[in-house]
Amino acid sequence: MLVSSITFSYPAVDGSVRAELARRLIGAPQLDDVFVLSTCLRIEVVAVGDETRFEDVLTSLFDGVDTSVGNTRRGEEAVHHLFRVAAGLESPILGEREILSQFRQSVVASGQADRVAGLFTKLLETAVSVGRQARELLPGSPHASMAAVAAQVVGGHRRVAIIGSGLMSTAVVTGLQGLPAPPEIVVVSRNPEKVSLGGVEVWPFERAVEALATFPAVVSATSAKYRPLADEEFERAVRSRTDRLLLLDMAMPPDFAPPASTPVDYVDIDMLARMADRRPRSRDADAMVAASAADAFRGITDHHTLGPVIGGLTRTADDLVDRVVDRFSGRLAAEGDRDVLRQAVHTAARTLLAGPIAYIRSSDRPEEAIDVIAEAFGVEDA
Repeated sequence: MLVSSITFSYPAVDGSVRAELARRLIGAPQLDDVFVLSTCLRIEVVAVGDETRFEDVLTSLFDGVDTSVGNTRRGEEAVHHLFRVAAGLESPILGEREILSQFRQSVVASGQADRVAGLFTKLLETAVSVGRQARELLPGSPHASMAAVAAQVVGGHRRVAIIGSGLMSTAVVTGLQGLPAPPEIVVVSRNPEKVSLGGVEVWPFERAVEALATFPAVVSATSAKYRPLADEEFERAVRSRTDRLLLLDMAMPPDFAPPASTPVDYVDIDMLARMADRRPRSRDADAMVAASAADAFRGITDHHTLGPVIGGLTRTADDLVDRVVDRFSGRLAAEGDRDVLRQAVHTAARTLLAGPIAYIRSSDRPEEAIDVIAEAFGVEDA
């Protein structure tokens, strides 16, 4: 299985370019053997197939957009990067919490839509598992997510409105409520009846204009495909203000584009990322993720060789069990003893094979190990 990927991420790729790529994804076709992760700070596209197929994938997803600004990776490098993204090691905040949830949700959605299957699905699920394990090796921090940083930025205001009620919006609410002096929080949602957050007031989306016109601070973190308000409606709301508005726009594409003459202090997701950019290193997490990625990559490349060898070993053991049982069954005192003999020989044979099988599955074994084990045990067609 050949794996290729391309990354469009902060800070290497400008936010306006990422926004256009995100817009193209809205109407893009659903492609088999392609995994797409689109968040406020990055777009990752991972595909199975040769170089020509990968170029076709990019054309289908981003037709008319120059994708040369992205960082392309292939083979083990692509797998390693994928695992680092899931672990939060490529985020402005080391170990960022939201990225793993977003990654996992994208994996689930891809599987439900039958866009990924088999070894590809296993690879993505392994990345999620490794991402969870990596977080246990990372240093704790009160700023462990973009949402927590957003809460710190707006938390000094007496009232804060949050537009949206999804994963990121909920995380911002949690961050605000964890402050020493939490502000009054209003959540503006298109589905207010589905919001079950304690300690907040919930408004229907029709009151979004009111929030923009009256609240001192607003955080917009929707997952809308298009801008939640028309530009003219937004401009009328903010021009009616008698004081300035602090507006944090965490959406990608952005929810708003305030004209320069309006009383708005606008912070987009890239500006927030610069505020949040803390990059302590974690050698333990780096090493664990690298080793896990290498092991997963070897599992992919060796699959067509490793599977037949392991199958041949177990068939050889089963044949040996049958011969031993047939040879000694005539000496048994009772018929029921045959089952006992079979179980004992089977257990011994599988125990003997456990070592060689674990060895050829290990990430640090020599390349020729599979052939050596196959020859030693007389396994053909490996």
